[in-house]
Amino acid sequence: MGGSAFSSLPDAPYTPRMPPAVYQHVKSAFHTALRELFVYVATPIEGPEKTDHGDVDILVALERRLAFPHQHPTHQPQDSPSNPRDLIEEIKHLLNAEYAVVPPGGTSANLAIRWPKELDHLYVQADVRICRDLDQLCWILFKHAHGDIWNLIGSTIRPFGLTVDEEALWIRIPEIEQYDRKIARVCLTQDPVEILQFLGLQVEGFWTEPFESVDKLFEYVTTSRLFWIQPAAPDGDDAEGAAGVLGREEGRKTLKSNDRRRMKGRPVYRRWINEYIPSLRAQGQFIREGEGKSVREIRDAVRDEAFAWFFVEAEYKNRLKDWQLKRADEEMKSLIKSWVPDDLDPQHRSCLVSALRKIIMEDDLSFGVIPPSPLKDDEGFYKKETVCHFVQQNWQLISNIAWEKQLQRAREAMKRKAIAKEADLAGNGQNSKKRVVVDNSSGGDCAT
Repeated sequence: MGGSAFSSLPDAPYTPRMPPAVYQHVKSAFHTALRELFVYVATPIEGPEKTDHGDVDILVALERRLAFPHQHPTHQPQDSPSNPRDLIEEIKHLLNAEYAVVPPGGTSANLAIRWPKELDHLYVQADVRICRDLDQLCWILFKHAHGDIWNLIGSTIRPFGLTVDEEALWIRIPEIEQYDRKIARVCLTQDPVEILQFLGLQVEGFWTEPFESVDKLFEYVTTSRLFWIQPAAPDGDDAEGAAGVLGREEGRKTLKSNDRRRMKGRPVYRRWINEYIPSLRAQGQFIREGEGKSVREIRDAVRDEAFAWFFVEAEYKNRLKDWQLKRADEEMKSLIKSWVPDDLDPQHRSCLVSALRKIIMEDDLSFGVIPPSPLKDDEGFYKKETVCHFVQQNWQLISNIAWEKQLQRAREAMKRKAIAKEADLAGNGQNSKKRVVVDNSSGGDCAT
């Protein structure tokens, strides 16, 4: 299929896949046109062995009028960047686009541009994205270079706690990621060169041209210092990401949902999983024999290397501690309830649990019961045995105090309600008298 962004339109333009010659021609023409408006215009390096292309991806950044104000007489020093939607309109005009689909946000557009007149029933799909600055443009060029390369690298580094997404290279905190993937990620870097160097991949040549073949691309990925093939079937926690490092049937069965989608829609990735990795394993290449290191142990080593390389140890440990303290609070709520006898009257029990939580977790002194020793250690974590002992020794006393406080609050609430009711009745009485006076003054028959 060719570009599919317009398939939902009732009069959808026909955008077939383009042979390489046509693709190179229209890409060059589009770049030339867009340079009238932007300083930076670029397209990610294509993947190897492409026999056709569905669309042309174009990234743009920095309006020329802002970069070179002397070339634009109407430009004022205080001028700000144009509204993205206005820029999209100018882009459509420059490329003579006849159809456009603009996603929410307005910083990108799928455009359909008519082919030469002799092929006027055909259209080229161009996907244009306006980048906020040169750094973002370079990052996207890096992340989307060479077709599927980051799908392959991603499957290689994922078991070791590393992730590259549309923003940066991240390290994941294993204790958190199964509960909250977003909080579990700590940013390592947004510098493409640093990423390649940290992964042990060659920087030279990455930015210049496509790989000669898919096999050459595969070979490049295997030069990463984190690339290896596990000799035995995974078990337990070491099964994570097995498809990227095993090349076994067991590994393929552990594919995550994203990987399964790639297997269906990305031929290069499918070839990597089904053919290339198994062939390396069959040849005994990249297998760590006798090193006694599991995926978990290597992940810990990679984490320590990341601390030294990117100086994120403090952030990583603070993030983990904050999360652990929060989890400790949730756990303590449950433990306190479990330490209270089950055979109490439900209302009394609920009142007691609430009071214990306030005393233990909020340092509430209003109940007059103070723990004889600290219930938390120097790091802020609960001393479970100490807390349990405190509950067992004091729950009856606290129960009586808490229940009396509850009754007192109830009496005070009833008293306030009664006072409010009396005030309301008194107010209604005054209003009735006022109505009588008004009636009398009107010359009616009411008695005085």
